[in-house]
Amino acid sequence: MKKIMFLLAAVLFGFAAASAQQNNEDLKIKPLLGVWQYVEEAAMPDGQTAYIGKQIYKTITSDKKYYVIAGVNVPVKPHESQEAQTSTLTFVTQEGDIVLGSDNSYLEYINNHYLDKNLNNTISQLRYRFNEDNPNVLYLEYNLGGADENWVSEVWLRVVPFGAK
Repeated sequence: MKKIMFLLAAVLFGFAAASAQQNNEDLKIKPLLGVWQYVEEAAMPDGQTAYIGKQIYKTITSDKKYYVIAGVNVPVKPHESQEAQTSTLTFVTQEGDIVLGSDNSYLEYINNHYLDKNLNNTISQLRYRFNEDNPNVLYLEYNLGGADENWVSEVWLRVVPFGAK
């Protein structure tokens, strides 16, 4: 009977520890969740910062998945007599999984990269930090590799918070 009680206690402790670890992971990823737009920062004459959006978006979900979506303007001319207009074609460029690290870092496991098949099933290490005044501005850095550790910086602006309806 003591062995059964000990086994039951060990199993319950294991479930509690796994649940606590999952809650810690959920708290760590929560600030990253949402839809982010790739932007360039520009200094305004009044000293403020403007963000110029590009047609590249990254979605990070609560199940630690990510998707990068790009938009391309394509000309559309429905009839010979009408003036050409543009329409935006959007498509997923890559998708994968995120594994959180320590010290504001995470790994992106690139499951599918639709523009460069050589990046399929590769891993990118990213460092991140949020703007001190605005948690909806995310600074990302990733390493292109090489002996000099060639880090590339990007700025992302949250356009849709996680859970928005």
